[in-house]
Amino acid sequence: MKKQNSAGQLFLSMFLKAAVIILGLAIFVFGIFFLTQVVKRKIDSKGDSEPVTTVDANVLTEVETHDDLIMNTTAGTTEEQDEPEPSYEPSYDKSILVLNSTEQIGLAGGWCGKLNEYGYNNTEASDYANNLSVTRIVAKQDGVGKDLIQYFEGAEYMVGTVDEGAYFDTSSYDIIIILGNDQTTE
Repeated sequence: MKKQNSAGQLFLSMFLKAAVIILGLAIFVFGIFFLTQVVKRKIDSKGDSEPVTTVDANVLTEVETHDDLIMNTTAGTTEEQDEPEPSYEPSYDKSILVLNSTEQIGLAGGWCGKLNEYGYNNTEASDYANNLSVTRIVAKQDGVGKDLIQYFEGAEYMVGTVDEGAYFDTSSYDIIIILGNDQTTE
């Protein structure tokens, strides 16, 4: 014969079955919720290569304050400071003679054309008797022609006159550029 369960055992058995069913349903619901969040995040971030970040305004304030402190502590070092702006004026209105000291024919004329494109419209070209390896920019006055250095990488800047090597009197020119072998194209 079958034993009859007491009311307490029957209640405990039903309670455990109900708890297992409820727990199973809760796990199922949370699993579905989790999967939908993962899928939603992947869909939202498909076009974005950067992660989504939320920033509190207080964090930005702290960072700005911290940056100010860093700038103040490094203000005395020369490594972090910007170079001062040059104190010379452009030489657009100056007379410029471009001399070719190389074997490359037409180099001085080509540079006159380039300088004209840059706004230096008072240029002339000629040859130079001596062969130079590095381009020289010679100006009558200090500071005049320094803006031309940017076009001739590695050029030497000098204040003075060009007497030797020129085939004619160069004293009427404000700036003389003697093209060296560093400006030739091979």
